[in-house]
Amino acid sequence: MDAQTDERSDRHRLVGLLRDQAQAAAGLGSPLYADLLGHAADDVAAGGPCWTVLSMYAHQPGSAALPLRFMAAVHRLVLRRQAPALALHYASVGGQAPVEGAWAPFRDTVEQHVEELQALTSLPCQTNEVGRSAALAPAMLALQARHDLPLVHLEIGTSAGLNLRWDHFRYGTADGSVSWGDPGSPVDLTGHWRRVPEGLPSTAEVTVRRGCDPAPGDPADADTREGLTASVWADQHLRHQRLRGALQLAARVPVEITAAGAGSWLAQQLPERPDGLTLVTHSVVWRYIDADERLQIQQLLADHGEQATRARPLVWMRLEPRPPMMTYDGTPYPVMATTWPGGRTEVLAQAQAHGQEVVWEATAKA
Repeated sequence: MDAQTDERSDRHRLVGLLRDQAQAAAGLGSPLYADLLGHAADDVAAGGPCWTVLSMYAHQPGSAALPLRFMAAVHRLVLRRQAPALALHYASVGGQAPVEGAWAPFRDTVEQHVEELQALTSLPCQTNEVGRSAALAPAMLALQARHDLPLVHLEIGTSAGLNLRWDHFRYGTADGSVSWGDPGSPVDLTGHWRRVPEGLPSTAEVTVRRGCDPAPGDPADADTREGLTASVWADQHLRHQRLRGALQLAARVPVEITAAGAGSWLAQQLPERPDGLTLVTHSVVWRYIDADERLQIQQLLADHGEQATRARPLVWMRLEPRPPMMTYDGTPYPVMATTWPGGRTEVLAQAQAHGQEVVWEATAKA
């Protein structure tokens, strides 16, 4: 194909990605982003300023999350007070103007900051959504109760490591019939649980908290905090509230984070893991890891799983969309766990993309 044909193909595919992300935003409770992404798709199709910014990345695969990186880039300008007209529509900075009318200042902002937005859009997607701990926490607690061992928590794709502090969050059902965690926690996930296992231990014994990420962030660093904030959709107040609380906790609860790919990091961590129940976890990360490294991770886990014992078990637990990895139809994400010795895989729970509507399943999977 010639360059002109390649460009048309890239643009057509990008329009589809933007429309898909708009649909996802609508389904996950962000009318502002649903509207803006839909308009951005039209603007790209027409060759407008959104296309000018995004054209240099349009060849990237869907797993690169270009629409989310673009929205986070614009959000950064709002947080920096460089887009005052658009800020009126962004609740993250106190804006109260309605969704209607947001597109015009959004487009103006893009047109006025093309070069800056091109640079900001190059940054990786680092949402680090703490709400997903609502889905992972009951699974980790249930596994701790099952094995009666302290937890060694290793998280890949950890970003700033916020979810490694999961046992310092507050959880519960909306009606208050079930609750877990510190009632005074600054991260309150009450209402995310619909059905969880009975008999959860009252406390979690976590002896090791370690994570890795190719581009980890330091929660104490202003740029990291800005990037995490920018990645949360601007009209979702509760998600921003939870993020602020998780950043507060990060100053009090230490974790060890390494700048590394998941495969190379696990190759170092697994042979030297201490006694206890080792949990290797990730949430909405798998799509960002290339196929070869995914195979490497699976082989590492299987190899070390063969050496696991009842006194030193290994669990691979993940909250990921069902294949295909790009799903926007509201399909629940399974919490899956493969446990060694034995290599048995279970679907422990189901949840929505940001950790809402957690329903305990604990059904075996062949």
